Amino acid sequence: MKSIKRLLTLAIIVYAMNANSQTFNYDFSSGYEGWMGDFADYYVTDSLDYELEFIRTTLPTPLSTSKYALKISGRNNSDDLFMFIKRKISGLLPNTTYHLKIDVEFASNAPTNAVGVGGAPGEGVTMKAGASMFEPLKINTNGYYVMNIDKGNQSQPGVDMDTIGHVGVSDTTTQFTLIENSNDSHVFTIPTDANGETWVCIGTESGFESTTTLYYNMIALTFFTTSGLDNHPNAANLNIYPNPTNDLLTINVSKNTIGSTFIIFDQTGRQVMTGKLNTEATTVDFSKFTTGVYLVQVGQKSKQTFKLIKK
Repeated sequence: MKSIKRLLTLAIIVYAMNANSQTFNYDFSSGYEGWMGDFADYYVTDSLDYELEFIRTTLPTPLSTSKYALKISGRNNSDDLFMFIKRKISGLLPNTTYHLKIDVEFASNAPTNAVGVGGAPGEGVTMKAGASMFEPLKINTNGYYVMNIDKGNQSQPGVDMDTIGHVGVSDTTTQFTLIENSNDSHVFTIPTDANGETWVCIGTESGFESTTTLYYNMIALTFFTTSGLDNHPNAANLNIYPNPTNDLLTINVSKNTIGSTFIIFDQTGRQVMTGKLNTEATTVDFSKFTTGVYLVQVGQKSKQTFKLIKK
């Protein structure tokens, strides 16, 4: 019964993607194509020891050296290392909830079912993908780099990133091989901001305490909407105004959301305010806050950014 329900869900998703979707394809033949790379989950003073590298280069042999990819590499010395690439996506509808399908083709030389250090070289390196209304950034917290988005921990998913596989190729792997990971069975849900923009992030969390090197060869991002999936019964139908504001902001929600808690985050992902929605339209005073971009969140699904511009 569960398998039948899953097939029906996939059929609805496929129909929706065909009916109302927008796809962005990247093969890095013309450059970085807007993608950036970085690292987190390590001490600031350990940067050199982790041998961190992010560069656009050709695929390694025996793969086609005439094709380009984004190479990212690092040596996990202890516990964890998060290696990620990110890109801002523009041209979407503003303040709209999208479902996002992420397909990633990459080259790895990590074997499966192998003995590793701390964890396996293949299954011990979890690949995650997702999206955020804020730019994913590493933040120096007491001398340790952490992410400003919720990516989860090791193999566990987070609010902003979900697990889509690992980097293992096969039990007999001895050389770099192209493999694919996708979230097609559990597409991500993300709202856009007032400009129709969002940030996509793809990365790996390493439990393997040695070097992991990957070449991102092709990435396809498919954003789609459908009324049947978007109109979630628990959605807050969040609307905020004026946007931008210089002082007071009104948070407007549906009747079934009255009594819920709202949370305000700044652009580093830091929680700066919480409150209760006592009516359909709640006014919040931002006169003591500085100019910048902020995020209003009601529940897990309803999020919207706004700009605060001080006079």
